[in-house]
Amino acid sequence: MAWAILHPLSLLILYWFVFTFMIPGGRLGFGAGGGGHPYLYFLIGGLLPWIGFNEGLTRSTTTIVENSALVRRLVLKRELLVVVPNVSALIFESVGLLLFVVFLAVTGESLRGLWILPFALVMQFLLQLGIGFMLAGLYVMFRDLLHVIGFLLSVLFYLSPILYSVSGRFEKFFFWNPLTPLFGLFRSALLDSPLPDARSIVFLLIIATASLVSGLLFFGRVQPALADLI
Repeated sequence: MAWAILHPLSLLILYWFVFTFMIPGGRLGFGAGGGGHPYLYFLIGGLLPWIGFNEGLTRSTTTIVENSALVRRLVLKRELLVVVPNVSALIFESVGLLLFVVFLAVTGESLRGLWILPFALVMQFLLQLGIGFMLAGLYVMFRDLLHVIGFLLSVLFYLSPILYSVSGRFEKFFFWNPLTPLFGLFRSALLDSPLPDARSIVFLLIIATASLVSGLLFFGRVQPALADLI
């Protein structure tokens, strides 16, 4: 539980210091309709869900191999081995979100959009669970996958609106990243900023659903061979 707080807190302090003091201009705004919140609030609204997303995918990738004894000896639904780390990551993320909500309430910030938060968490869970099923099955066959995933997640971090808001000529590019509307939903819930465009929310819903369905189908296809491969 201590790491659930210390890990995101240390990252928040680091990024806040770099982007508030080291980069000229002091505070960074949200762009149009940002509501004038400090940059730190904007950063928290994107970094907390990213930490949960990153943790869920990383732990999903190795969960079958790490629990090889259970896979070989026990009759169980192996899908649970992927579900558990994603639920765990979401719980730790929710602890951070709860602390942030309490802070916002104490400082008198508006929490009118808080009703959006459960929807955002569900969308995140569906998306990362579907991807997690695919990664868990692939890692059993390709053990170098973990290094590839680490690299891709690092790239995705900087190609997602976590440290900055998206505007101008790159908006169309970021539209195809499902994390863009996802993080927009979190910021709408926590900071009462405008909701993402309806098209991007529908896109996120389609991608999350397709991810879960295809992940389950793929995992079911490779599941009979898991015990032999590990």
